Amino acid sequence: MQKSQDELISELATVMERFLAQGSELEFAYKALEMQTEQLKKMQEEVNQSRVLSALGEMAATVAHEIRNPLGGIGGYASLLARSIPPEDPKRKYVDKIIGGISSLNKIVGNLLAYTRKTNLQKQNTDLVNWAEAILAHAEIEIEKEKKQLFIERNFPTEPLNAEIDAERLQQVMLNLLMNAIQAIETDGKISVGISSNEKFAEITVADTGNGIEPEHLKNIFTPFFTTKEQGTGLGLAIVKKIIDLHEGEITVESSVGKGTSFRIKIPFQSNSASPLTSGIGYSSH
Repeated sequence: MQKSQDELISELATVMERFLAQGSELEFAYKALEMQTEQLKKMQEEVNQSRVLSALGEMAATVAHEIRNPLGGIGGYASLLARSIPPEDPKRKYVDKIIGGISSLNKIVGNLLAYTRKTNLQKQNTDLVNWAEAILAHAEIEIEKEKKQLFIERNFPTEPLNAEIDAERLQQVMLNLLMNAIQAIETDGKISVGISSNEKFAEITVADTGNGIEPEHLKNIFTPFFTTKEQGTGLGLAIVKKIIDLHEGEITVESSVGKGTSFRIKIPFQSNSASPLTSGIGYSSH
């Protein structure tokens, strides 16, 4: 029996619906496969990076053993030589350069070890305000040495804000960011340091009114060995990122050339840490 035109149209519509449904399923499956491919690619990159860091760690240990000991001896002799040469003697500047070079080499080796060695955090419940004040005292001494007209603005809570952190490791992060800020400001300017919190994390900000970072460099600043400084090792901010990652936190940066740079650190509160401040707590600016 021949089907009517309406029946044919109905069957065709049904087939089309099935076809479209299968097309949607295929599209969904393709997107899922695409996401899995991206995840696999990312995992492969992480594995490759892990292998590189492992090899780098072995190399760093060898470098530390083979170079640090001779450097220590050279540094000792150079210091003895410096004591025997009066400051006004023209030869003294050459000895001072030797001592300075040894200090730079020791810093490079130290940074390499700090980045590649396995680090276990020693977390303690810490008042971030008192912790930050002690660090800023060191920064202010450095500002005096540089003879720059820099003002440090503090945006801190008026009451204690506690978090579970490795105070020593996180101090390394802060000092690195503060030293970078000091170097970024040529003569005069301001460095703003802020501490705040919500129910999930503590937040630390370090902002400066310095030269800023070129947009094309911004995405690479946490990459090991990337540097735009003549005397830089390219490991300072890589170490910063590593320490923040170990705290299961995150660090972000915003910068504008000629206006300054701002780093924002978020450290999550752990279940055994002290309760964060409520939003009703006031803040002080010194």
